[in-house]
Amino acid sequence: MKQQNQWILLMSTSIVSFMSTIDASIVNIAIPKMSRDLNILNNQAEWIVSVYLVLICVLLIFFGKLSDQIGRVRIFQTGTIIFVLGSLFCGLSVNLPMILGARVIQALGASMTMATNFSIITDIFPPNKHGLALGVNSSFVQIGNIAGPGVGGLILTWFNWHFIFFVNVPIGIIAYILGHHFFPHAPLPHKRLKIDFLGFTTYAGMVTAFFLMIFWGQVIGFGDLRIMGLLTVTGILLILFVMVEHRVPEPLIDLRIFHNLGFSFGILSAMLVYACGYFNNVIMPFYLQDRLLLSSAVAGIILMAVPILNIFSAPTGGYIADRIGAEKVSFYALFIFLIPEVIFIMIQPQWSLAWLVIGLALFGTANGAFQNNPMIMGNAAPEFQGIAGSIAALGRNLGMAIGLALATSLLYFGISLQGGKRITTYPDAHPDWFVGGMHFAYQIALGMILVAISLLGIVLYHKRKKTA
Repeated sequence: MKQQNQWILLMSTSIVSFMSTIDASIVNIAIPKMSRDLNILNNQAEWIVSVYLVLICVLLIFFGKLSDQIGRVRIFQTGTIIFVLGSLFCGLSVNLPMILGARVIQALGASMTMATNFSIITDIFPPNKHGLALGVNSSFVQIGNIAGPGVGGLILTWFNWHFIFFVNVPIGIIAYILGHHFFPHAPLPHKRLKIDFLGFTTYAGMVTAFFLMIFWGQVIGFGDLRIMGLLTVTGILLILFVMVEHRVPEPLIDLRIFHNLGFSFGILSAMLVYACGYFNNVIMPFYLQDRLLLSSAVAGIILMAVPILNIFSAPTGGYIADRIGAEKVSFYALFIFLIPEVIFIMIQPQWSLAWLVIGLALFGTANGAFQNNPMIMGNAAPEFQGIAGSIAALGRNLGMAIGLALATSLLYFGISLQGGKRITTYPDAHPDWFVGGMHFAYQIALGMILVAISLLGIVLYHKRKKTA
């Protein structure tokens, strides 16, 4: 494939990655307006966010497995069209059932593209450029993860909430046309599809129970017996899933993929990093607007330090990873994470804003330099590339969900420790309690980064032993 075509295809897959990722968070800022326009309660409007995220995680592995059988490009391009149609239907929705149905269609398409984009990139680029190409794609994905509220706010400034979805339509069509013109077209394989329905059923039940536990636990508390029951159900379904996968001839996930330490620890470390990233999304807007009393515009500009630095550090980290290895680059990047986490643990309202900007900028630099996608894909054998990309995307979404739950729960637990009683809202009468709660949450985030450093340290140690 011509080098020019490779980069055009990379832009096509990255644009779709950005759209499908940003749609997990962009709706949050429009929830109040949507609830008023659709005449529904705020907690009902939250279903519009939740159904998208949960369904993507349920379907990711299925489409990764299917793409290995009928072709990754075919699944990706079909997913792009379905996502565009779902976006159009979301924008045309006038009631809750309509928009929930449209979000299901949108999630179906997004899961198809997320399950295949990494493996397509590793297919079209030579191995010595995987780091750079996946780094560029990672920039789009990371920006999609954190730019949703900002982009949504800008759209809502001039247009109504329908345009949050309509904007995907022309961009998605252009990405599809580029892909249709430049992607290699392989014939449909003439072989019987082998789908592990029992494995998929137990997996889907496990993921659904896990997310229900996460979302409901934030409302009623994670110590509630009902949440403990959901945790038990999740654990039982996980055990059943592993038992099924060991027994069926064509499993949904060939569990041998996890025998590679670099792959397994790469997934775990990536989940920890994504979870820590969500601490900023949840806690920093409160600190900037409620504690420092900054306007939403100024707060938005300060928070842009993360994606701006991420844009430059992700492809740079990928370029270096192609030369010294993704594990080494990611290992070094994790040490950079320690600096902003320490700043966030120690920062006080009377400190200069420059410290906060420095912390966020360093976080963005480390976030981009952390080469989770090249690390994960590079440790998966060629026959596992399709499913490896799906598992990488699943790890990202699970990490974000875990980070959301942890950040919220730890923040209010820390505030409660400060106040000596259970507190679940911002303590307007005692703003310093919030600062104490924030410091407590970031102490846990620091611990999570140290765990990730240990995991990748073990991977590098075993690699060194093999080559010695």
